[in-house]
Amino acid sequence: MTPNDRYKIAFRTSIITGVFAVIVALLLINDYARRAEEDPLSGAIYTEMRDELRNDPNNEALQASFRELDAELREVYFDQRSFTYWGAWLLLLSSSATIGLGKWAAVLRRRLPDPRSTPQEHREAADEVDSRTGRYAVAGLAALTVVVAFGFFAAMENRFASINLVSPHLVSAERQAESVAQPATAAAEAAAELDEAKTENQPSLPSEAERRENWPRFRGPHGLGIVSDQSVRIEFDAESGDGVVWQSDVPLPGNNSPIIWGNRIFLSGATEEKREVICFATETGERLWSQEVPSTPESTAEVPEVMDDTGYAAPTMATDGRSVFAIFANGDIGAFDFEGKLTWSRSLGIPINNYGHASSLTTFENLLIVQFDQGHEGDALSKLLALDVQSGETVWEANREEVPNSWATPIIVDVAGEPQLIVCGPPSVVAYSPRDGSEIWRAECLDGDVGPSPVSVDGIVVVANEMPGVTAIKADGEGDVTETHLLWENYYGAPALCSPLATEKMVFLLTSDGLLCAYDLQGAEDPIWEHEIDASFSSSPTMIDNHLHLIDTDGKVYVLDTTMEGCTTIAESNLGDECVTSPAVKDGRMYFRTKSKLICIGK
Repeated sequence: MTPNDRYKIAFRTSIITGVFAVIVALLLINDYARRAEEDPLSGAIYTEMRDELRNDPNNEALQASFRELDAELREVYFDQRSFTYWGAWLLLLSSSATIGLGKWAAVLRRRLPDPRSTPQEHREAADEVDSRTGRYAVAGLAALTVVVAFGFFAAMENRFASINLVSPHLVSAERQAESVAQPATAAAEAAAELDEAKTENQPSLPSEAERRENWPRFRGPHGLGIVSDQSVRIEFDAESGDGVVWQSDVPLPGNNSPIIWGNRIFLSGATEEKREVICFATETGERLWSQEVPSTPESTAEVPEVMDDTGYAAPTMATDGRSVFAIFANGDIGAFDFEGKLTWSRSLGIPINNYGHASSLTTFENLLIVQFDQGHEGDALSKLLALDVQSGETVWEANREEVPNSWATPIIVDVAGEPQLIVCGPPSVVAYSPRDGSEIWRAECLDGDVGPSPVSVDGIVVVANEMPGVTAIKADGEGDVTETHLLWENYYGAPALCSPLATEKMVFLLTSDGLLCAYDLQGAEDPIWEHEIDASFSSSPTMIDNHLHLIDTDGKVYVLDTTMEGCTTIAESNLGDECVTSPAVKDGRMYFRTKSKLICIGK
């Protein structure tokens, strides 16, 4: 093949790729202009249906039609997003090929010097050619930069922009970050108007007495694991049926604990492909419903890496007495009413977490609190969010840039009549205002992988972790209280998994290998006593009627009578299945979630 043949191939191919690049660019520009003109939220059908739903928010047929329209608009959106994304890549590749082939053709076309010219004339002619070629190259590169920048601008706008066409069923993590600082979009305003219309039909928030009568979150009403106004059966055998009111199979795996409101029990389960919320009847164990939590393309783009000990549904659910809320390892959150109807769902994005996301949810007034710690030290990815319980929209967000991934669950405590949201994550324990996310105080006393959740009693917050140990903190400070409000610290018997339990006199710590230590709440250099159990533990301790209940990973339940002087085992029972969760307690009955079953124990 002669140089002239190679030149023809390079030149003609560059023409073809150039024409292709121009066509792609024109298609992208046309698509972008068309989308800018066609606002799906301004369409006659959408507007008319929205107005009807405002006037009749309880019309289920209208709601179903609205959801169908929502799905259709969302499908169109994702088709457009895919078109723009791949179009931008085609534009980049074809434009790059055009410039590369054009340069190659120019090199092959370079003329030999005129033998009649002098060396000086030859250099001047060569310089002129190089200068002209350089100008063309710069112009071509500039044009390429413009079209590629436009293509990627359009692609990025579609690939990462959120969509909330009708309701917050699909809201990306990026949009939620923007929603803190930017005015609501027309879609968000429409959703807010619908939510406002529904507010009049919503029951009022539960009273403190109602919360105490139920089990609305991990470790009970306030996350402390203490039941003082009930007694339960302390001896039973699930294998023989002795003391068992009922047992029910759980259809999906999950390491979260059950929650209870009224006559219903809720828990979640998940695999790589499916995420569900499951509801059982407290009296019979009948499975009343199970509903799948919708996912988004962002949350299903890849399967999150989790350990078997964590799984895909480790966080315990929460309820405000009107709806139930669940979060999963891929960052999907769903809200359902008590009849199993999806209220809203959204994705926070797949968290970067060494073991898998495991922090449980809690509620405060009309807010759902989400501790979303992730990444490694210095990544600045962790955050604390408060979502509106009716819409799922972000009400406030607190950045936790210095915190890597952690697995603790926050609690809300009352300090001098004001609520504090206590959150653990290395290197600090931080108290926030649950109303607006502002920081009240912090104490630097944590390190390593933080899994145990905090507890509180009489204005004292107790935190524990395998590193550096257990710390008691007075919760009435402001700012950095590391040097001023730490009552006492110790390292002995600090747990890696099980959360501490604190009463008015004592603090109990349980290690994974079965060492139970008791500390004086007011402070002591060493534990006041310790007790060893030849078993492994993941479940956090529960105090019921002044008896300490411990569950080992094999499903054996130990009941201990504890005093300041020591402890005595008064009963041992058997769940007949592996167990890593903590029990729920209501009306004198205990509800255990084992590896495959939900078991009710009662008198």
